[in-house]
Amino acid sequence: MKNTRINEYIKFGLVMALLYIAYDILGVGCPVKFLTGISCAGCGMTRAWICLLHLDLKGAFYYHPLFFLPIIYFFLFLIKDEISHKIFNCVIVIGIALFITIYIFRLLNPDDIVVNINFENGFIYKILQYGGL
Repeated sequence: MKNTRINEYIKFGLVMALLYIAYDILGVGCPVKFLTGISCAGCGMTRAWICLLHLDLKGAFYYHPLFFLPIIYFFLFLIKDEISHKIFNCVIVIGIALFITIYIFRLLNPDDIVVNINFENGFIYKILQYGGL
């Protein structure tokens, strides 16, 4: 059972890595921002980790104040079977609520240069304009 779960995580990680490489090669970056022109809730996460690797904690929090959560959730998923289902779900809901709250705050902050809305840069908008809609 545990080996099956680990294999699933490895497969998932490989698929995500391949998608990331494909997006990078195609110059897409974030698929949400590419399609809509709106930064996604995870926007700034990579830059935050790069700052952390350079020991720039202030910069890391600037680019994404929740940059540390994916690591916590990674380990949480590894011990999922060892903890209460209620506690697991509660921690997941809290994380989602934090991401949504921070995302909305950042979208509404006109001084935030990391998260922004620019429909004209979105692929969907460009297709609609090209089609005359």
